[in-house]
Amino acid sequence: MMRQSIIVLTFLSTILFPWPLTALLALLASSFEPLIPLSVGIFADTLYYVPHGTFLPAATLTGACVTVIAFFVRSRLKAGSI
Repeated sequence: MMRQSIIVLTFLSTILFPWPLTALLALLASSFEPLIPLSVGIFADTLYYVPHGTFLPAATLTGACVTVIAFFVRSRLKAGSI
């Protein structure tokens, strides 16, 4: 139940709270499910899309980098090599 509530809170924080809190919650949620930072980044870029803004989806790229790191750390922890 705690995992689902942290995931829902992460998506709600994208709408309600500033980005540092959303980033912190995404990092916490990545310990449970590594794809959460990527999906929150896509959600944030879709939510705050500006047609005449930049062409670079910053939140999606940041979420992708955190997802890769989370997968790497998770694989190392499961293998017990740290």
